[in-house]
Amino acid sequence: MKVLEALELEQLVRKTFPGKQLFSAIVDLGLRAGRPPVVAFVHGGPDPYLDNQFDRWLAGSPTFVTPYQLLNRLCRAGALAPGDYAVTKQH
Repeated sequence: MKVLEALELEQLVRKTFPGKQLFSAIVDLGLRAGRPPVVAFVHGGPDPYLDNQFDRWLAGSPTFVTPYQLLNRLCRAGALAPGDYAVTKQH
């Protein structure tokens, strides 16, 4: 399992999706102190149900996206390899 710290994820999002310069992994994904890491398996394939919601988020809609959606789209964009990921708050 690959562990991503919040800061690393934020940098990936900002680099991959330039319109999301204000993305905060801690706030947007709820990585509070004492909370277990967010865990997801990403495959990088399309998800017709979730892709539309994610596209609206990229366009600036206040739509909530799940950690899975975010990690999977990063994988599709080539920023992450497929596999298991855990996102943690910085220590």
